[in-house]
Amino acid sequence: MNCPHCGAPNPDAAVYCQYCGSSISAPSGTPLPSSTTSAPAPPPIDWSQSGYGAPPAPRRRRLGRTVLIVLVVFVVLILLVSVVSFLLLPAPASVTVTQLYFTSVDNACGVDGATSDGFNASTSQAISLSFYITGNNTTSGTSACRIQTVSTPTAGFVIAGADTPLYVAANQTGTLSFNVDTPNSGYSGILTIVVT
Repeated sequence: MNCPHCGAPNPDAAVYCQYCGSSISAPSGTPLPSSTTSAPAPPPIDWSQSGYGAPPAPRRRRLGRTVLIVLVVFVVLILLVSVVSFLLLPAPASVTVTQLYFTSVDNACGVDGATSDGFNASTSQAISLSFYITGNNTTSGTSACRIQTVSTPTAGFVIAGADTPLYVAANQTGTLSFNVDTPNSGYSGILTIVVT
């Protein structure tokens, strides 16, 4: 008997094709062989002999592995670039003013030689500073002291936005406010403020 699916010859009593494994139906009107034993399992298919070639490998595994490999390579590249950038970039410079030192040729408002605590800042940063100035003890109603300008000779620093001129009456307190623009490179030391 020939297999109706692949046409291969099979024994007359075969229930399954020995070549393709398909069920072989008995022609209509032909009684099936009576047997109390079950039919033997079909033999494994030898794809190299079938003429169809080997079955294709599952694609999901290959695709999953490819995606995983691409992700691992991407993460490794990002980590590598981050480490190299961290090692090659210089640390940001900082500005440390250890002390503010006030000087005044005419001792305006008695600030000549006065000092104040310093500050820490980044480079190219504007720092706002305010100081209380007390007027000298003179006759009430007269201007005890006057500040016309505020500047600095310290290289890289710039004084801007000073509230001048500042007049402080006798026995009164005024506020001297100004901004200090820090240099664009690192600094550590005293900042001299000149008041006139």
